[in-house]
Amino acid sequence: MKGCSLSRVGVWLGAVTVLGSSVLVAEGRAPAVAGTAQVAASARNAPLLRVVHQPGSKATSLCPGCSYNWAGYAQVASHRHTFTEVTATFVVPTVTSSIAGTQVAADWVGIGGYGDGSLVQAGIQSVATTVDNETNVSYEAWTEILPQAEKSLSVPVSAGDSVTVTVQEVSKNRWLMQIQDGSQVGSRTVTYHARGASAEAIHERPCMASPCSEVNHLASLAQTSNVTFGPGSVSETAPGLPPETEPLLGDVSGAALHDLSMVADDGITVIATPSAPDAAQDAFTVADGAATPPAPGM
Repeated sequence: MKGCSLSRVGVWLGAVTVLGSSVLVAEGRAPAVAGTAQVAASARNAPLLRVVHQPGSKATSLCPGCSYNWAGYAQVASHRHTFTEVTATFVVPTVTSSIAGTQVAADWVGIGGYGDGSLVQAGIQSVATTVDNETNVSYEAWTEILPQAEKSLSVPVSAGDSVTVTVQEVSKNRWLMQIQDGSQVGSRTVTYHARGASAEAIHERPCMASPCSEVNHLASLAQTSNVTFGPGSVSETAPGLPPETEPLLGDVSGAALHDLSMVADDGITVIATPSAPDAAQDAFTVADGAATPPAPGM
């Protein structure tokens, strides 16, 4: 592993910061889950559960290069206000298991959050809830700026949809968060003082408690089909100028690339693993479990 990450839980429990909570909103339709009866997703705007998207920090000694809540890649700069845009395309994954209870998986791109609480992000969240062998799977397109609560976007999404997610500083301290699903586009623009020291594409299990003060407050990770991020890019162009993009996983001036595997609450068992970058250095795949999946195109 090239790098490391860890949520603000685990070995540094005394330093936890409450980052806010959010209402999850059902979107789209439920995909097939083997061995269970399917129930239609709840009505749009019906609150399902509250989650917290945690920033990343440093790894434990038990699993260098691992995170309790993130799997994917982060470009990490040595100076603030380096990154002004990140974008990636991915296919919304299909939930493949029907474990009793509730499991959550979120796929997103963002600026900041690696080692600090400044994070502006947008993505898709999948929630699977199984009761009496009946599984409800719902999807939400969302944006978030920490420590404010997650906000839903009016973009209906379903498993198998190809979405392009972009976070861009369009003018100084003015951030666009956009999700495009085919002809449908949802966006939100906010004023936000982001540090801009990292840019990432992440498969996450969020926190289901506020404050998120213990490792076991993290959600159980929903088991899904593999998620391939790419093509993706980052930009260091000054806000307000047309972005000059670079490959998401390429050599970026003044930054180092970190890959992150996700571990269970025990800090050892790997539950999600990213592949190596593809040949163009603009794509990678995340798979459940400890086995490293092939890079896209291989």
